[in-house]
Amino acid sequence: MAKFFAAISLAGTGFFTANEIIPALPQGVEGASILPLVASSFGLLLGWRVVGLHPGRPWMSAISDGLRGALYMMAWSYAFLGAAQMLKLALRMRYDDAVEALVDIIGQGAAIAQASFSVDVLIVLICGAVLAGGASEWAYRKYGR
Repeated sequence: MAKFFAAISLAGTGFFTANEIIPALPQGVEGASILPLVASSFGLLLGWRVVGLHPGRPWMSAISDGLRGALYMMAWSYAFLGAAQMLKLALRMRYDDAVEALVDIIGQGAAIAQASFSVDVLIVLICGAVLAGGASEWAYRKYGR
């Protein structure tokens, strides 16, 4: 149950955070329309595998796991957006070789991340991560593993 509650909570965090990010993205970013679905999918996976993995510890450890899961979720979401943007540019023949295109995934993701970080995004992300860690620990204490 702890994994289930963590997964559902982090998926919701990803959905609401992505909805806060979309207006801040630069115009023409490929994959921005499906970002809430992608972020919530990553949140579901990482909530199950990262946040709900070690329940039964102190509350601060659970909150730390929630923050770590949210950080991973955002890194994977920005990597997805960077890869989508790289594919868009690769179809326009902007790269000389494959290595340059693969390296540009990191650059595109970092540029999108820098453009989309704001106070609103961070508040939603941190509150959701704390909620996910707390929900995981609460579910463990109420229902067991």
